[in-house]
Amino acid sequence: MSYLTFSKRWANYLTVKTGLSAEKELILTYVIEVLTLTLLGIVVTLLLGLLLGVLPGTATGLLVAFLFRHSAGGAHSNSPWRCGIITAVVYPLIALLAVRLSMLKEPYPDMLTAAAVLLGLAAVIILAPVDSPAAPIISPLRRKKLKRISVVIMLMLVVFLVVLRQSQWDYAGQIQICVALNIIWLSFMLSKQGHKFISLLDNIKI
Repeated sequence: MSYLTFSKRWANYLTVKTGLSAEKELILTYVIEVLTLTLLGIVVTLLLGLLLGVLPGTATGLLVAFLFRHSAGGAHSNSPWRCGIITAVVYPLIALLAVRLSMLKEPYPDMLTAAAVLLGLAAVIILAPVDSPAAPIISPLRRKKLKRISVVIMLMLVVFLVVLRQSQWDYAGQIQICVALNIIWLSFMLSKQGHKFISLLDNIKI
């Protein structure tokens, strides 16, 4: 993997200051690279959401993804750059779709939300946590703990959806649909089909 000059310089600086080995410097370079590109991806995603007029939905999607994937895991791109691009494309698009679907009359928004909740609960109970070859979950106890946390987070999202359903906030309907769509997307990322989809994107030459 090739690294940005920024990552190399910072890793080298920290290595010299702390006296780390060359092997540790390589690991540190990777960590700095991933963190930098992740933060850059988040900033770009939020800016796109702002430009498209769907910043609340985009920010909500990123928050849901952070909570969900922190414990449940899911398919990951093999490149931080691709991961950032996927994030910048998917979450503003989900927010835009949520705006459209929130205009539908009842009971369609509630039906979509209910379907998302059932799918999300089934996904975390059956599939979570989903690890990756780069970060395998070896401990059975940790696996059980992550599954419990995933179920709790999913239940918290259900409560949040109920609160939004009862709210008089102008954006409540959009955010409700946005959360539901993100649950569907993130559940898809837990599945084999989701892994195949990300693998397909990874094979696209950039």
